[in-house]
Amino acid sequence: MTVDDLLPDSWPEEAVVELDSWKQGHLIHGDAGVWLAAAGGVDPVTGDDYPDHDGGLVAAVAELSDTGYLAVVSQTCDIAATGPGARHPFIQVCPVRDIGAAFPSEKIEQIRAGEIVEYVYLTKPPETGKEWAIDLRVSVPLSKGALIANQPIEGFASEDDELNLGARIAAKYERPALHDYLSKNFIDALNEFISGAKKSQDWCDDIEQLRLAVEGPRLTPKRVRLIVVTDGDVLVPSKRKPLREHWKSHRKALKAAGIEQAPIGFRHIEKLKVKDYRESIPLNIPTLGRGRFD
Repeated sequence: MTVDDLLPDSWPEEAVVELDSWKQGHLIHGDAGVWLAAAGGVDPVTGDDYPDHDGGLVAAVAELSDTGYLAVVSQTCDIAATGPGARHPFIQVCPVRDIGAAFPSEKIEQIRAGEIVEYVYLTKPPETGKEWAIDLRVSVPLSKGALIANQPIEGFASEDDELNLGARIAAKYERPALHDYLSKNFIDALNEFISGAKKSQDWCDDIEQLRLAVEGPRLTPKRVRLIVVTDGDVLVPSKRKPLREHWKSHRKALKAAGIEQAPIGFRHIEKLKVKDYRESIPLNIPTLGRGRFD
């Protein structure tokens, strides 16, 4: 059996109408999740003990949502019964977590600010006063028949919030594979630096995005350059200095990793060359507060 075998010969008119009321970011009642695991012993990750199975894999089922809700994360066009959606019998859903009950206030604030990549904060949870977020670490297929049989539940307060969900999902899967130092140590340090600078310096307001130009393979780069993309007046020398100094502070660590550090570059958004844009990588810096820009 293939996915094509699961599609209806033609979508009933009532299905077309019902599915048109759903979009990415809507919630549905549910808590179960399904994943595949190796059979015949204790799973070294989840700790579950699965029986022997001829196929080598077994389906595991558990309650992944502690709120009783799942969030639709498929693109809205794929949810419909027309257009590209006509070829999709399933949509993807992620569990909704009660972060207010699970985490300390500091982590909840980080999730609100979009600083933790696997969580997307719900700005309009269906239960008043709750601190809930979509957990992007696992998604499971849901038959569109479940959507037809239910009414969509709002989870976001505005269209901008819904668009942010799509951007966050895309960023999670699109984020580039980079050398460990660049993808972890450098990003963490840059986030911390920007967070501190925003408290007392106004040059952060002029930055639209930070990008990284990489020469050579991304996992084993030969040379890298930090590119600062501005959307206001070109940063005056005094305002460029903190960024220059921060970039220089990574020189020794980059050299130890075998990576040459190129001088930092400053580009106005209207003067950024297409070549530089296409050959550089957008960096996800949540503390900059710019969302996704690629």
